[in-house]
Amino acid sequence: MSPQSPHTSTSSTATDPGPGADPSAGFGPNEWLVDEIYQQYLQDPNSVDRAWWDFFADYQAGATAGPR
Repeated sequence: MSPQSPHTSTSSTATDPGPGADPSAGFGPNEWLVDEIYQQYLQDPNSVDRAWWDFFADYQAGATAGPR
């Protein structure tokens, strides 16, 4: 699997966090890598795998899910 392709396995044991959850929360200690790829995407979307484009369409770097 390419390091620039989002993990799309259907065999995951994680549950769907539901609407309003932090989309990057599932990346755990690799969140920094997602943020780095996102910055690259902002500079030039064609420089990252197209599989990331839908994810980054509504991604907010550094966003945290929690009470407001």
